[in-house]
Amino acid sequence: MVDLDCYTLILILFIVSAFSFTRRHHFRGRDMLASRASVPRLVRNGTARGRALVTRTARPCVVTLAAGDVPKASSSGKGRVLVLGGTGFVGQQICKEALDVGYDVTSVSRRGTPPDQGASTSTLQSVDWRVGDATDPNTAIDILSESDFVGCIHAVGMLLANDFNAFASGSGSVPDKNATYDLVTRVTALNAADATVTCLSGSDAPPPFVFVSAAEARWDFKAPVDWLEDYLIAKRAVEERLTELNSQGKLRASWLRPSLVYTFDKPAALPAVAAFTFGNLIGIPFVDKPVTVDTLAKAAVTALSDGTTSGVLDYREMERLSAL
Repeated sequence: MVDLDCYTLILILFIVSAFSFTRRHHFRGRDMLASRASVPRLVRNGTARGRALVTRTARPCVVTLAAGDVPKASSSGKGRVLVLGGTGFVGQQICKEALDVGYDVTSVSRRGTPPDQGASTSTLQSVDWRVGDATDPNTAIDILSESDFVGCIHAVGMLLANDFNAFASGSGSVPDKNATYDLVTRVTALNAADATVTCLSGSDAPPPFVFVSAAEARWDFKAPVDWLEDYLIAKRAVEERLTELNSQGKLRASWLRPSLVYTFDKPAALPAVAAFTFGNLIGIPFVDKPVTVDTLAKAAVTALSDGTTSGVLDYREMERLSAL
């Protein structure tokens, strides 16, 4: 913990206020969350903060195809990538970047259709959209068990667990009424990580997995508001588990830690971006430089594909990787 004087606390509250209404995040809550009845039973293992073991359910997982009855085979030499959260602000850009560098892309959502984003929709039509529930551990397993998959990127998330998320989310999403940070972040990410281990292991190198976390996960003090603390607890739980899987040689996992994620196409966010950039420039220790959504997406795909990247990737590493 750190001691916070009045000035620091006021600055934190100012930044969190801007953060909560302008952060460009990426969760399609209505598409990704099932009802409480469909969530697998969780068994606490008592060994780590906020972490649980997910017990596989006996019921079959239903993953239907958006178009046609036969899974698409990879048409590229690079293979296929599963992107969870592909309908969100960040996830869409990751899908487009992966397609641009030669991957085939599959994304799962509860609608199983590309987002309505005007001109960008034509690019996203190349994605193999699937209908499924990421909170069910069978969903990622059923998809990754198909041939040609080489890795997974998790870009599911929400900033606010209520209707106000529509203002904070770059995709304008409203979470499901049963949404919690634990379900949306930890459960879906660990399901995907475990499925990647189960389905893509077997080569000389561990399979790659990329998780979009948050710069504030590195804070060593309690967040000034409860919802932000809950949000960060879920992010840290995923990072902790991915660290274990890396140390065990089961995954080559990377977790990106952006603060604000923005695009110049959405100028309303730029005042907050300027405030964060200035705070980072003058050395405020808990403020990271914002990154563009293009930088984040390029870094995520490079981390998946370069064969060496793993662990924490802050804005400096994202900028470096996006330039490669």
